[in-house]
Amino acid sequence: MNLFVSGPLMFRELIQAITGKPFVGQAGLLHGYAQFMIKDEWQSAMIPFPDRAVDGVVYLDVDKESLARIDAFQGNRFQREEVTVEGESGAWLEASAYCLKLRRRKVLSIHSWDEDDYREKALKKDIAACRK
Repeated sequence: MNLFVSGPLMFRELIQAITGKPFVGQAGLLHGYAQFMIKDEWQSAMIPFPDRAVDGVVYLDVDKESLARIDAFQGNRFQREEVTVEGESGAWLEASAYCLKLRRRKVLSIHSWDEDDYREKALKKDIAACRK
């Protein structure tokens, strides 16, 4: 299964810490969604949002065991949805993506997620937590 991710899961070293496997990925663009920060956290969440798009990574051929580990990392605020992603070559790819559950939307802030801030302030902690 292909898995489109945005936010912290775009970091290959985090995916490897979660799953124990180095997945191959490529840049992807998911149309019709937007990504926002979760209040008081370094995490982000995607929601359907017309006329917007989310940059991310499509990990190819993710096995069921690894997917279960990523599901656990994401927690119960998210659900996987089937989406069509524009790949880096312009080809369209079928994938699953984590979207915030509708009843959880009150946790969203109005701020966009910042890759550099996450890398600087939270990535090492998240990787360390996965390795415990």
